[in-house]
Amino acid sequence: MNDPPIRILLAEDSIIFVSLLKEILSSTHDLEIIQVVDNGEDAVQACAQLQPDIVLMDVQMPRLDGLSATEQIMAQCPTPILIITADPFQGGIDISFKALSAGALDLYPKTRLNPTQNQHHANQELIAKIRLLSQIPVIRHVRGRRKSTSTSIHYTKPTRTITPPRSSSPMLIGITSSTGGPKALATICQNLPANLPATLLIVQHITHGFTSHLAKWLDANSPLNALEATDQMRPKPGSIIIAPGGRHMTLNNHGTLRLKRPHTSFSGHCPSGDILLKSLARNAHPDLTLGIILSGMGDDGAQGLLHMQQQGCTTIAQDKESSVVWGMPKVAHQLGASKHLLNPTQIASFIVEFCAQTPRR
Repeated sequence: MNDPPIRILLAEDSIIFVSLLKEILSSTHDLEIIQVVDNGEDAVQACAQLQPDIVLMDVQMPRLDGLSATEQIMAQCPTPILIITADPFQGGIDISFKALSAGALDLYPKTRLNPTQNQHHANQELIAKIRLLSQIPVIRHVRGRRKSTSTSIHYTKPTRTITPPRSSSPMLIGITSSTGGPKALATICQNLPANLPATLLIVQHITHGFTSHLAKWLDANSPLNALEATDQMRPKPGSIIIAPGGRHMTLNNHGTLRLKRPHTSFSGHCPSGDILLKSLARNAHPDLTLGIILSGMGDDGAQGLLHMQQQGCTTIAQDKESSVVWGMPKVAHQLGASKHLLNPTQIASFIVEFCAQTPRR
């Protein structure tokens, strides 16, 4: 007996895109659009009434935008949500990423969708993402229950500073993150001081094309300077460096970052957390280096974190209670790769204390 199809609620006010998405999804028999609504208010009501397996949510809609609708759905009837948008910064510098902070699971750009044969790979990518995200158990978010629905991540610039010990070697913090990661990254980064004497090197699994937007979002919502990595870049204190989509980021033995495209035989994430963390294990000073794995499916980064732990680096995995998906952190913990299990707020405090107390070198 076949499993019942995955039931999809589509919240989209563009008739053209509704037709396009229906055409793309008609190629498979396990996905079913059960209702189409053209505004956020109806999306919230339909989600409560129909209890779909997943919601495909546009950002710009009448009556209630996708962000506010996401907040209310996650407060009233928690459901996996995939944000599908023409431009993650349309109508606001970071509205799509704010939706991730409100509980949406992932982003997907409309520009990658097309019913023509040469777009088959991108269309199959969306289908696979819908199948995967629809299976994730999501939790209730209280923000939408508040009287006024906010469109910010409540960022307040930290006033604390730290006085780090002097060191001739750079302090580096390698982070691997996937589904649920952007929200955790925002919490961590907004609670770090501007004079942090370390560089955050981040691999975030996200749809190709969104890494530069992620950097802009973190730059706007933290006191640190965030940017997308370029080849031969040298890490600087007080900065966040995001690995670009489709390129592996590594630290070489000269202390600079290298970006490499994967070999055709490589199968896995690109950028890869394992590749970044293993390079830190090889080339960074263990007393001055942290390895961190945040929420996400699969096991990327777990082996890299184990390499770091074996070289004497301090290692952290996000705890189960705060993770949207306790997959990557769980594998790292089971391998014995993580010395600490912490939530994002605790991770930020740990980073501050680590940088303040690291011995002089």
